[in-house]
Amino acid sequence: MSAILKFCFGFLIILLIGIFSIHIDFLPGSAMSAQQRLLNKTSATVDSNGSTWANIMLDGQKATLTGEAPDETALKNIRRNIATAAGPGGVVQGGITAIDSTKVTVFDGPPRADPFIWIVELQADQLLLSGYVPSTSARDAVIQLAAMRFGDKEISGDLEVASGSPPEDQWLSAVSVSLQALARMESGGVEANGAKFTANGVAIDEARAATITQLMKSITDGLIGDSVLTIARPPALGLSEIIAETAETEPSGPDLDIEENTTPDSATRCIGQILSIIAETRITFESASVEVSGNSRAALDNLAAALVECKNIAITVTGHTDSSGWTARNRQLSQDRADAVAQYLGANDIEANRITTHGAGESEPLTSNLTRQGRARNRRIEIEISQDGQQ
Repeated sequence: MSAILKFCFGFLIILLIGIFSIHIDFLPGSAMSAQQRLLNKTSATVDSNGSTWANIMLDGQKATLTGEAPDETALKNIRRNIATAAGPGGVVQGGITAIDSTKVTVFDGPPRADPFIWIVELQADQLLLSGYVPSTSARDAVIQLAAMRFGDKEISGDLEVASGSPPEDQWLSAVSVSLQALARMESGGVEANGAKFTANGVAIDEARAATITQLMKSITDGLIGDSVLTIARPPALGLSEIIAETAETEPSGPDLDIEENTTPDSATRCIGQILSIIAETRITFESASVEVSGNSRAALDNLAAALVECKNIAITVTGHTDSSGWTARNRQLSQDRADAVAQYLGANDIEANRITTHGAGESEPLTSNLTRQGRARNRRIEIEISQDGQQ
């Protein structure tokens, strides 16, 4: 009898330990620790298959999925992967017994492009567009921006609509800046890979190269602009030209004083100084006025001082507006504001023949005019420099 009692007592002890282990979370055999192990296995499976869009919650052995699947195939694959993450599933094997994916939405937009590439190339009398755009409206905007900058060239190519781009407004803003940079190249192109835009081409001189570089660096809002440029070399002289040039060159002997030529260094310093001032300058106007605001005058004073020192640098001042109001009125307002900047600089001893003005109106937006912030960015003055009269 005592043996039976001992057996019953031992069985009761084992049963109690099992019951307590299931309900005490920190014990290895608890339900909580078993669920955590199951969650770890399913999460690892999802991560290893690149399904970063999916979120998983477990209730016992039931998995609930949330998120936005890129397509139906991706949803089907993740359900299969989760079901077999910890074995064939079921109560006995300890795996997932049920999967609820009713809270998952399936993306019904265009297919995803990875990487999201956009390319524009300047080829003789042709502008070639290729790659992807985030929407049909963005495609229309890109073509319109290209036509504004390259109206004298044939615009061709194919742009496919795809998802996977940076935010559309920021992306279009970077496209607009890229086209401005390309318009200042002799030849070349711009390639966007995701958030990075790179201008690659030939500039006519150091001043133009510096302007292109500065433009690409102005790409912001989480996107990156870069440039890889070469300077165009003058055409090689023919033999007759070399002879003529040699004959016109005065000989120099050891007794002649030869002044060291520091012009290139001086020009480079001037270009850097003026571009630095332009980059830090935002010219604004009094409301509904062409009068330069007080906050902008100090910057224009610095620019004028640099231009007085750098005699071989000329500038082009271009006024821009947002799309509010009449198109003709905006064009005139932008011209008047560009002229106001020129007059201010002229009053600071800058010769009028060194300043060219242009009013672009609303035709060259940096970004969408649909928001207040976008309209504020589009109301601006752009200043471009040139050297020795070269535009």
